[in-house]
Amino acid sequence: MLNRFRTRPTFSSVVSVLALFVALGGTSYAAVKLPKNSVGSSQIKVNGVQSSDVKNGSLRGIDFRPGELPAGQQGAKGEKGDPGTPGTAGQDGKDGVVGAVTVQRTDVALADNATQAVEASCPAGQKAIGGGSSVDTTGSDDIKLLVSRPGNGGFIPTDGQSFNDWRAVYRNPAGGTGAAQIRAFVVCVVEPAA
Repeated sequence: MLNRFRTRPTFSSVVSVLALFVALGGTSYAAVKLPKNSVGSSQIKVNGVQSSDVKNGSLRGIDFRPGELPAGQQGAKGEKGDPGTPGTAGQDGKDGVVGAVTVQRTDVALADNATQAVEASCPAGQKAIGGGSSVDTTGSDDIKLLVSRPGNGGFIPTDGQSFNDWRAVYRNPAGGTGAAQIRAFVVCVVEPAA
């Protein structure tokens, strides 16, 4: 029986063994000699690349999602910047400083079943910058405020026009709160000297 295995190999046996070596050798050759840039993200398995597969220093900040990289140390303090440009003066060319602020108040009686106006004005040498109004009775929910606005001698100032008083108008319906006092307030500032 041993003589049977000691016979010479046949031609077909030699060819099949050679074909096996060429097939195995050819595959390993192809795996080692891939063309440059021929493997992309679609050829790599998910989680197929690990830290040991990446060359140190080859990744950039853009390769990471926000928050994945720890913040570095704070850098040195920079040099002091140039001073900014000074602001511009007010419309009249004067510094934007106001004088003393005062409030002027005027009270007027408001009869039951009546409509009444009240107006507070700034004294000479002062300029109005705001105002408001109120009713002296706390339980006056039925008394309605009809007007609360800047005034200019009883007239409504136009855009850009200055005003010197504050005007309010109230309506007191019959059978409600009864007679009350209404007030107008105007906030004034002393005009700066020219």
